[in-house]
Amino acid sequence: MRAIVLQSTALLVALAVSGAAAPEPGPPAAAADAAAVAAPAADAAVATAPAVDAVAAVPPYDATGRRDPFRPFMLDLKADPPPQVTPLQRYELGQLTVVGTVWEVSPSRGMVEDSMGMGYIVSVGTPIGRNGGVVTAIEPRQVIVEERVLDFYGNEQVRRIVMETPKEGSSNQVARGPK
Repeated sequence: MRAIVLQSTALLVALAVSGAAAPEPGPPAAAADAAAVAAPAADAAVATAPAVDAVAAVPPYDATGRRDPFRPFMLDLKADPPPQVTPLQRYELGQLTVVGTVWEVSPSRGMVEDSMGMGYIVSVGTPIGRNGGVVTAIEPRQVIVEERVLDFYGNEQVRRIVMETPKEGSSNQVARGPK
């Protein structure tokens, strides 16, 4: 008994896997007779109609001028960095400290220092920072930098950063070695 149940289960699984199903019921007898009479006429209509290839009817897809829907938006917004980078363009603005400014001469100048104590002289128009910043003004105890950045929507925004000389005895002053 158990062998018969296993054999019938195996047969049902094999039929289900192979895609065989119970035969669908045919059309009623009257419809079958009408279909038999209409079949020769349909065959003649098919024979006289030109054969149309379904693949040839679909025009080819041309993607020129369209963006790739799977490409991230941010890859299209980022500009390639310039190949030549000055030492000041390798630092973030937060890594630099304004040490002093001289604004009564023409052109005014400022001095910024990195965390290692290396000083750099800047003037108006000096490129500074990783985000393409440019020194736009030098005022007493301040160096003003403007960066052009792209927002989420791709609009260019100007970010103005004021770098100030640390106050005497402040905690953000750069520690220096013995004098």
